[in-house]
Amino acid sequence: MKQSAHFNPKSTSWVISLVVMIAVSAAVIFGSEAIYGSANKKYTEPVEVDFTIASTQDIDIAGTNAADYNVTAVEEAYDTAGALVGYVVKGTTVGYNAEEPIELAVTISADGTLVLGIDVLRQKETEYLGEKIATDAFKGQFTGRYLPVVIAGETAQGSPIDAISKATISSKAVVDGVNRAQEFVLANYTVSAAE
Repeated sequence: MKQSAHFNPKSTSWVISLVVMIAVSAAVIFGSEAIYGSANKKYTEPVEVDFTIASTQDIDIAGTNAADYNVTAVEEAYDTAGALVGYVVKGTTVGYNAEEPIELAVTISADGTLVLGIDVLRQKETEYLGEKIATDAFKGQFTGRYLPVVIAGETAQGSPIDAISKATISSKAVVDGVNRAQEFVLANYTVSAAE
């Protein structure tokens, strides 16, 4: 006696349901990655910063909320043609050595969106580790980065900065100081594009 295979419509609907669920899941995963990737694209690579600061002019910060951002001084920065290119924001941030704050000078673009450069004016971080925040290799990572900046690997949105190995507290302090400088510039000096 010959047996024929029995067709069960329930088994095919189960397979179809499984295929549809897999397809929908893949669409959600790849779609969210495309959206997330395009939103973060500006943060992936630094932009070319090509200008020379020809002059600076002190800004009176009395009457501002500078203390809220640990800002101690601000200067307007002008290029050789006399155009405002940004703001040099001097301030402090607390690193590993909480007794001696890190003093930074952060140059932010005139629109408040880009780091034009940073300098570590004074630091007393751990010898051979935290003191590396003052090296050109570390400071150079900030130039041309869209703000905010974040330590690479953090889930927050922003331009990634590689922390110094075994000196993450010092590295995070500099990142925090740079972001505070931007927040101060945005709160006090930039004009919105709509105006």
